[in-house]
Amino acid sequence: MVEQKQRSEFPEKELWDLTALYQDREDFLRAIEKTREDINQFIRDYKDNLHTFEDFEKAFTELEQIYIERSHIGNYSFMPQTTDYSDESFAQIAQAGTDFETEASVALSFFNAALVNADEEILNRLEQLPHLTAAIRQAKIQKAHYLGADVEKAMTNLSEVFYSPQDIYTKMRAGDFAMADFEVNGKVYKNSFVTYENFYQNHENAQIREKAFRSFSEGLRQHQNTAAAAYLAQVKSEKLLADMKGYDSVFDYLLAEQEVDRSMFDRQIDLIMTEFAPVAQKFLKHVAKINGLEKMTFADWKLDLDSALNPDVTIEDAYDLVMKSVAPLGEEYTREIANYQKERWVDFAANAGKDSGGYATDPYRVHPYVLMSWTGRMSDVYTLIHEIGHSGQFIFSDNSQSYFNTHMSTYYVEAPSTFNELLLSDYLEHQFDNPRQKRFALAHRLTDTYFHNFITHLLEAAFQRRVYNLVEAGETFGATKLNSIMKEVLTEFWGDAVEIDDDAALTWMRQSHYYMGLYSYTYSAGLVISTTGYLHLKNDKNGARDWLNFLKSGGSKTPLETARIIGADISTDKPLRDTIQFLSDTVEQIIQYSKELGE
Repeated sequence: MVEQKQRSEFPEKELWDLTALYQDREDFLRAIEKTREDINQFIRDYKDNLHTFEDFEKAFTELEQIYIERSHIGNYSFMPQTTDYSDESFAQIAQAGTDFETEASVALSFFNAALVNADEEILNRLEQLPHLTAAIRQAKIQKAHYLGADVEKAMTNLSEVFYSPQDIYTKMRAGDFAMADFEVNGKVYKNSFVTYENFYQNHENAQIREKAFRSFSEGLRQHQNTAAAAYLAQVKSEKLLADMKGYDSVFDYLLAEQEVDRSMFDRQIDLIMTEFAPVAQKFLKHVAKINGLEKMTFADWKLDLDSALNPDVTIEDAYDLVMKSVAPLGEEYTREIANYQKERWVDFAANAGKDSGGYATDPYRVHPYVLMSWTGRMSDVYTLIHEIGHSGQFIFSDNSQSYFNTHMSTYYVEAPSTFNELLLSDYLEHQFDNPRQKRFALAHRLTDTYFHNFITHLLEAAFQRRVYNLVEAGETFGATKLNSIMKEVLTEFWGDAVEIDDDAALTWMRQSHYYMGLYSYTYSAGLVISTTGYLHLKNDKNGARDWLNFLKSGGSKTPLETARIIGADISTDKPLRDTIQFLSDTVEQIIQYSKELGE
């Protein structure tokens, strides 16, 4: 793997085109000024003038346009910086956006105060308006824990401070995590956060995997105390806010916005830790056997079952795979997402200073944007189709819903993305006609979809739960305690299938999800819904129609109501148990293919 190139060395077609939002920085700053004027006019028109249903109805109409402008400004402000944290001009754009967002939130806080203090009759009438269902549901949740206009305004003023732990961690990961070079058979290899996670961790050469992991871990260890301090600040601020707002626990506070209760959170973690763990262990033992490993260390667990079949994939190849994989959803879906290539929604460049991982963002009714780092592996295709899954949901929800209703609950926001990964694995499996290639496709269903979303993020959630329980009990933590908790969680899940050492314990430093409340567990929750939707697509002639209706619903309904569109009753454990059975069947089919191959 060569040293990471600078952003300027990549061709334009591999960089996203942000001009659909703003032509340049000056255009962006003009948009801020215009929106600031719109907000001031809104204040003049409505502050102290919100008394009746009609007042609120009219105000919501005007407020939606301001929120749409803020959506565009907010997305544009952070996106350039994530492509290169070393670029000072990008940092200035990000700061301008952050400052404006705080200012706008404070200025408009009077509206939220008026809404949560409105008579129940007014709220009930507003909730009957189809374009406001989500906004009023959230207002009713907030009403029960509202601290008063002055306190809420002060907290809004402090929002940038509350965000600072995530900002510190993200910048540390992008700019400070330096991994030392390592040598294998006389050849020196460069290492970095992106190259390790996207390339070395599933490298077919055991020595490269091992030495890259040790270099990577030592790079993390150099910053463990700073990372722990940032995370402690995050968790303590969340606990403080939960107590101030009168929630029974920090868990209840963080789950309120998702509109799910603690039992659904706990069930997701407990069932996967106990009932899916043996399935995952069985698969990894099979991977170890096929690859001739006497033992599997944490450096090995992302190893491909059959790395010799892992092809190099170009960006153009990936486009073809994406479009063919999603074809079962019909022409309406494929027409919408096909534009991602020609309109350059995706930033592919794996340049120095770029944020690792991937994300999709939704400037309302413009078009989505995707950030990732392309290294030419099949896992990159899974990342791409995952983010295109988010993008498709953004498009269909934005086109079908008001701004107030467009955003899915965090509980199932990862369903559209992981659903698309299942379509990719299904397409690959059915393109092949021999056991080895079919096994390859099913193995990638596990490793690129379920292992990442159902295991990696779920283990984050199990780790998080223990950390929050510590804080609930009035205790504190540092890097040593976090390492200990992560090691315990990994050991509990993997049993004797994977050797968990002190380097594996540093895994808590690898994700920013810990700074997003109870977000990590929602990957597995979303994957349960996407698995249900996938099986519904395969087994019901209306499966594609129902999935599009699911995407179009946005946040207009509660999570329980939305899941029912595709036949999932998430008030019970049946969808989760069905998903675990689906995964168990997949592992058994992989083992059967290996037997057919005489392995």
